[in-house]
Amino acid sequence: MLVMNSKLLNTPIMSLQSGDKLGATGAPIIDPRKLQITAFYALGNRITELSVLHCSDIREVGPLGMIVDSADEIMPLNDDLLRLKELLDMKFELIGLQVVDDNGMKLGKVSEFSTEINDFFIQKIYVTKTFLKSIASSDIIINRSQIIEITNKKIIVKSTAIQSKSSIEQVVNPFRKRNLATERSAIDQ
Repeated sequence: MLVMNSKLLNTPIMSLQSGDKLGATGAPIIDPRKLQITAFYALGNRITELSVLHCSDIREVGPLGMIVDSADEIMPLNDDLLRLKELLDMKFELIGLQVVDDNGMKLGKVSEFSTEINDFFIQKIYVTKTFLKSIASSDIIINRSQIIEITNKKIIVKSTAIQSKSSIEQVVNPFRKRNLATERSAIDQ
């Protein structure tokens, strides 16, 4: 099931073991190489230091929130989390990232994204156009299959513009009466 990013923020983290609310989710930590949420920052009264909840530790996402086995799943963010530290050092932020097509045309900036909650892969990004372009049309929804490259500064997507052919083919209308004199003069030129 696809869920918008804004619905995953401040989601309660519930313990299956005790039935208590352990905290709530903060901002997602995204791996730009896979376009996948790897973890969430964990916030709350019981959480005394900067901590994270790995997506692999989430048993279920439901109406109660994100259900985990126990409070042990919320881990303090320290140097022991090497792979996560590598992602944090990238300083990748998806929201606000500029989106450009492969022809170099600026499409806008990422305003939202939707995630498949079974594997936390980001499936769609929602692009808000610049003010002047937004007057003429609405926001753009881009599927992950359209993304060519992701950097810390921009996302490059496949262009939807129709490529023009170098030679224009003449379309013959089969219902129009042919004028042989006009066709001969066109051939002679």
